[in-house]
Amino acid sequence: MTLLVASSAAAGYAFLKRKILWEMVQTCAVASARFGVAFPCDEVILTEQGDYGSVLIKSPLHRTEFLVAPITAVAGLESPSARSTDSARLWNRAWEARQKVEARLGHGLPRSAVGLAVNSRIERSQDQLHIHVDCLLESVERTLALDGPKQDAAWQPFPLILNGRSYWIMAVDEPDLRTTNVVGLVVAGLPQARHAMDDLNVLVAGATLADARPGFYILVNWGRAAEHLLDHRCTSR
Repeated sequence: MTLLVASSAAAGYAFLKRKILWEMVQTCAVASARFGVAFPCDEVILTEQGDYGSVLIKSPLHRTEFLVAPITAVAGLESPSARSTDSARLWNRAWEARQKVEARLGHGLPRSAVGLAVNSRIERSQDQLHIHVDCLLESVERTLALDGPKQDAAWQPFPLILNGRSYWIMAVDEPDLRTTNVVGLVVAGLPQARHAMDDLNVLVAGATLADARPGFYILVNWGRAAEHLLDHRCTSR
């Protein structure tokens, strides 16, 4: 009986631990709605029609990392709402949050040096969708610049290994992510994704395409956290 109680308590603690981010999101939303302050978040955009709102949080784990999460409960990439057209606003806010990373560094970054990562249900530690915003590994940035597609391109296997893992890649010829339904593009273009959403990891990296046009690379894999392509120490920046 003692062992059973201890096991139940441990399971309950683990469940609560995976809800810490969601609790913080709710706290920030209430503080903003009632008192007009974002604390303990950096920024809060409240829910409106057609927009489920979001919070911007400075990660306590890394000096330059920020997190962007919806105010509405969305567990992760496997959630149907994560692939809705409204989700483009969340990704675009994450892209805009690169300015916060630059502020922490004390200088600007080329768009190709910034990555937005979402880990799969298997790999994540929290059960509220959140986008990691931070520097991209310099080795990954160089490889994408040399071998990434230079114009709008359908999904294709990336020919090189990135930090020990194979990826699928597509290029998006847009200067921002306002109209880019990232997860929707994954599901529409990679049929295998629909049957393995719990294992899906997504990274969006800024890119410079043909004729110096600003764009993005979307990379996905199944099995290893996309966050492994980020450099949380922002070395050599």
